[in-house]
Amino acid sequence: MPMCREALITALGADDKAECFDNSTTAKEKGKEFRLENKSKKTICRVKVDGCLIDDKRTKRCDYLFRICETEKYFLVELKGNSSLSDAVIQISRTFDFINERLKLSPQYFEGVIVASKVPRANLKFRKVQEKCYRDKKLKIHIESQKCIRHIKF
Repeated sequence: MPMCREALITALGADDKAECFDNSTTAKEKGKEFRLENKSKKTICRVKVDGCLIDDKRTKRCDYLFRICETEKYFLVELKGNSSLSDAVIQISRTFDFINERLKLSPQYFEGVIVASKVPRANLKFRKVQEKCYRDKKLKIHIESQKCIRHIKF
């Protein structure tokens, strides 16, 4: 799948932002980490969204988008410090809208992942925003503390 990166750049209308795309399987920021464990050797494309693909500071957006090319699986990733988890859901939701306006895929191909400094047990505002996102868009968003590793199946 050598054309995976190029196809994604074209599909997203990002020909002038090729530097936002690479084949890394990891995103790290301030002690938080998202990683794709890629023993199956699938083709991965990572997109730096925040400040690169979407560089408008007024637009809410998540940090990274990962694409597993062979399965057409996408991960929308927000690495969050101590700030609002409900904001992270909105950032992922808005990025989903931006990306899927161009790709036009079923939400089943996407998964939102928030990697936060800490995950409070009962955060009603977060749960309500998370449930609304699923109800309105069928987009599942999960939250993990400090590190999230997703194993790519063969």
